[in-house]
Amino acid sequence: MTIHNYDSGRQPTGEQWTTEEAREAFEFIGFAAPFVVVVRKSDGVKGMLEFTHRPRVYFDFQPV
Repeated sequence: MTIHNYDSGRQPTGEQWTTEEAREAFEFIGFAAPFVVVVRKSDGVKGMLEFTHRPRVYFDFQPV
């Protein structure tokens, strides 16, 4: 069985969140590795986060 690594290879930049922190700050509504579509809970802004698999870090929130 082959497991694909869909990391973009970019290093995490700017603000970063662990899985637990991201779940507290965002509602996850879509997934297409290495990106997730989210709604920021503090203000309802929809956007995207990028993530790395190991370690699992979410970063680079971009409003859409």
